[in-house]
Amino acid sequence: MFKTNQIISPIAPPKVKITSRICHSLLACMIVLVSLGNATHANTSANESEKAQALTKDDIKGLLVVVNKSDNSVSVIDTQQQKIVNTLPTGKGPHELVASSDGKIAVSTDFVGGDSLTVFNITEQKVERSISLEKYPGPHGIQFLKEDKSVAFTSGKSAKLVVANIISGEIEAAIPTQQQTSHMAAIDHGKGLAYVSNIRSNSISKTSLENKRVLKQIKVEEMPEAIRLLKDGSELWYGANKEGLVVVIDPETEAKLAVFDGFSFPYRVLFSHSEKVALVPDFRHHDLRFFDVANKTEIGRLALEKDAGPQGITLHPSLDIAFLSLNLKNKIVAIDIHSQRIIAEYPTGNNPDGIVFINANN
Repeated sequence: MFKTNQIISPIAPPKVKITSRICHSLLACMIVLVSLGNATHANTSANESEKAQALTKDDIKGLLVVVNKSDNSVSVIDTQQQKIVNTLPTGKGPHELVASSDGKIAVSTDFVGGDSLTVFNITEQKVERSISLEKYPGPHGIQFLKEDKSVAFTSGKSAKLVVANIISGEIEAAIPTQQQTSHMAAIDHGKGLAYVSNIRSNSISKTSLENKRVLKQIKVEEMPEAIRLLKDGSELWYGANKEGLVVVIDPETEAKLAVFDGFSFPYRVLFSHSEKVALVPDFRHHDLRFFDVANKTEIGRLALEKDAGPQGITLHPSLDIAFLSLNLKNKIVAIDIHSQRIIAEYPTGNNPDGIVFINANN
């Protein structure tokens, strides 16, 4: 070992004699490296430019279907013509709307007085059937389950999460939440779980769809409504209407991961395809806020027109374009998620809410 008072002399670097031939070789190598670097930079810049290329209304090819709360109907909208091409009846007071993965079927929840589900054949643009829900009034928070044969929805008045077969019209399950005003639902398809927001009980019910029972009640901030789950089930985002919050939790440990404030009515939560961006429309502040999911930071805010009343929101099946219904303006706006700007508008009936997009290929 070296002693503390020992002085270590630095090792002198070897002397290298640089010849003119070596100089020329080094210079040639440097030129090649610089050229390669410029080419790489150019390719990177081109790729970044391609990714950042703005989307336009011409990229949107398909149909929008949206419920009109005050008209008891859905509007079918051709996005290329930017006009309503068909109107189909629903039960009374429709609110939510979901589409099957192949875009051939859509289902509305007839929430205010209708107490029914209306099943639409989108291919033929007709009402396929109506499913009466006398025992399960006030249907809401609807989601398709695997294989697109059944839907899960909430019945706030009966305090249940209900599963209905949309082909036979039969009720396959009615799971008591034992909470007040069960309203919205998020589905973990991989684990067979449903998370139900209970507005008046200030809770979220973690529910097993397989065992048909509530596994636990998660206590949350007051008046939870909007709810969305990451695909891997690791994060649950929900809106708390009382204090105007959006809260992110680990649904397993119930730990709070983030809290965003400054909302008045965080109506819904939507993720981009990569789940890198979360979008939250605020019904009373008339704006749309954007969040970085990984870093839990706000990255933008889109001010909508005065008294727009944003409500239903959905995602294009392949592009990062969000479609947002403006309930108080009787229109839908298409928003490029990355540029955070409106790229198209479409007319609707009166007071639009739940919305789906059907790709032209379907």
